Formats: sequence, structure tokens, C-alpha cells
Amino acid sequence: MSGTMQDGAVQAVGTWRDDWPVAVVSAGAAAVVWVGATVAGVDLAVRSGSSTRDVGLVSAVATAVVVAVAGAGLLRVLERRTPEARRVWTGVAMAVWVVSLVGPASARTVQAALTLAALHLVVGAVVIVGLRHRHADRPTKRATKPATNRVA
Repeated sequence: MSGTMQDGAVQAVGTWRDDWPVAVVSAGAAAVVWVGATVAGVDLAVRSGSSTRDVGLVSAVATAVVVAVAGAGLLRVLERRTPEARRVWTGVAMAVWVVSLVGPASARTVQAALTLAALHLVVGAVVIVGLRHRHADRPTKRATKPATNRVA
């Protein structure tokens, strides 16, 4: 961590490099679930309008990375805006995680739906637990200028 000077107060600020391990682990976890399912013979296909679309490895891994980066970005913004950043972020992340479980309902087979639900659960858990842990020791309140007594 490094320190920055803002209005006379020092605030610890992390870098994006601090969050990349979470993105890498979530991508790896998605890859493990995807490979396991395809080795087991599960056809990961979802209905998309009147056609069907296969969920490929690149799609699963890229989505996991995007989710982790988006989650880290929101958490960083909240850390600069509110002292309750982790609590607020966790609530938002959990809500998004639950809503994401609607997606697997469009799978073509029950096996595909269960596998896609497992993908959502694993990636969501890695991102939420990982980012909460990586941001646990960071201050979440913006540095502010110390109050001064002004005589009118």
C-alpha cells in the first residue's frame, strides 16, 4: 500500500494490482468448473431468443474476470465515498449474485442449468470473499481537511 496526501491527511490507498489475484482466482475457478462439466459430458448451452448458444471456456473465464474487475471498481468508488463501503458493497454484491442465478434458468438441459448455477455460485463466492478480504485493512473514509476555528 502507498500513502497519498490529500488536504493534509494521509490515507492508505491500494492499487489495482491488489485486486488482480481475485480476478485470476475467479477465472481459474470458472475454468475448473467448465472443464469438469465438459469432461463429464455436459453440453453447456443456453437458449437465446429462438436460437441456442454454447457457453465456451473463453466466455466463462472472461465473464469471471469482468465480474471481479467491476466488483473491485465499485468497491474502490465506495471506499472513497463512504465509511461503510465494505458493508454497502457486500449488500450490492450479494444482490447481484442472487439475481445472476436467474441466468442458468435459460439452459437447455437440467445438467447445464446446474453447472451454470455452480459457475455463478463459485465465481460469486470467490469475488465477494476475495475482495472483502483484500480490502479488509483499508480505511474506507475519505481523508478530509481538519476543522479549523475561524474567528469572524
